[in-house]
Amino acid sequence: MESNRSRTRTLKHWIGQPSSAIFLVFIILIAFFQLSNPIFLSPVNVATMLRALSYTGIIGIGMATCLMSGVLDLSVGSTSALASVVFGSAIRDWGFDLLPAIGLGLLMGVLVGAINSFVILKLKITPFIATISMMFIVRGLANWVSNGYNIYPLSDQVLALGYARPLGVSWAFWAFVVLAILTHLVLQYSLFGLLIRAVGSDREVAMCTEVNVDRVNTITLVSVSVLAAVAGIFISFVINAGSPTVGSGWEFTAITACAIGGISLFGYHGSIFGLFCGLAVIQIMQNGIVMLGVSPYLQNVVVGAILIIAMMIDVRRRAYLDLDKI
Repeated sequence: MESNRSRTRTLKHWIGQPSSAIFLVFIILIAFFQLSNPIFLSPVNVATMLRALSYTGIIGIGMATCLMSGVLDLSVGSTSALASVVFGSAIRDWGFDLLPAIGLGLLMGVLVGAINSFVILKLKITPFIATISMMFIVRGLANWVSNGYNIYPLSDQVLALGYARPLGVSWAFWAFVVLAILTHLVLQYSLFGLLIRAVGSDREVAMCTEVNVDRVNTITLVSVSVLAAVAGIFISFVINAGSPTVGSGWEFTAITACAIGGISLFGYHGSIFGLFCGLAVIQIMQNGIVMLGVSPYLQNVVVGAILIIAMMIDVRRRAYLDLDKI
């Protein structure tokens, strides 16, 4: 009897997790596409999907912490482009070696994040308006630096990093894995992780408890911009060029992955595991519909539909838990 109660409590605890609904969708999609096409789970295709999700995954980690702390950043895709063209220009035109060029690209992320933080926290402009304005400004700067053209070619060293396949995937994917693990540990086991959730839960209450709310939001905003710069530099490795078109739409993919993965758009709730499930669902859908011969132009339609379905499942899950409390 006690064993049955324990199993019931475990099931209810699992159902109560925000990411549980999307995990079910994740499993169902894998089964469906594998049955539809036996090569879906082949090592080559799995490695391709993992490489593809790594760029928005890196940005998604920063976006997740932003959302949990009650802010968002819509300029991350443009920041990736600016970092890419500055990195490319530094190597091809300005005579920088690889590491200094990477540092210069990352500096672009720091600057964009610092400006976003100042505009949002000091000028009191809402994050949506502030960062969507920066999205246009930064994209314009990326086109200005590059004159609207790809900066190509860079160097054999950059090309070698782009073509490298450590354990069958890419350096970008392993960077995503390391960053995801570190961020999970910070969110779950550190004081700063507690502060992120406290600020995202109720900003006013956090201020009353003497939490430095602006500092927490500044760190999350600068972090997501730096991670966007990291993603932009990694894609430059792959294409051996700095491109002003890099990152187009990445901000919306990252936010959608967070929302699908159970990360609240209003702060506090969420996990890195949920983010990964959200990213995986989007990538599985995009890859799967191509393998089924469906037009790739329908990818965004499918992503939007999956978001609605995931939210419907989440509503049902919450209703089940509410009924259980009666």
